[in-house]
Amino acid sequence: QELDLKVGVAFSRFQTRYFQGKYSDLDSRIVSYGPCQTPTLGFCVERHVMIQSFTPEPYWLLTPTVRIQGYGPIRFEWERGRLFNKKV
Repeated sequence: QELDLKVGVAFSRFQTRYFQGKYSDLDSRIVSYGPCQTPTLGFCVERHVMIQSFTPEPYWLLTPTVRIQGYGPIRFEWERGRLFNKKV
């Protein structure tokens, strides 16, 4: 962890000084670098793409109720929760 921190600090300073003034549309005072940032950004982008490409599917819930004389209604719940195949 300490090595990651030192590399991140040193390379962030290097990048910041190198890129400052080279690109006018670079609106950041600090160009940050960290060995964990790239994989983490990859996970975030992958999750974002999954969310954006999500298409909802219809589903059904099974909640049968049994009524026995002398007792209150007994509700059953299916462990799987949602059913995506109506014919099942």
